Amino acid sequence: MKDGKRKIGRSFIHMRYFALESRLVAYYKRMPQDDVVPIKTLVIDGNCRVED
Repeated sequence: MKDGKRKIGRSFIHMRYFALESRLVAYYKRMPQDDVVPIKTLVIDGNCRVED
């Protein structure tokens, strides 16, 4: 989730979805389904870290 503020002071929230499969993490703007393509994918190895 990403928080922010608009110019007039109202806050907003961007929901983001992450799917973790064996050695791969995928990033989505909408709930992951069979027909939704991830925005980005990353292979998890010794050079990256996934945090909650």
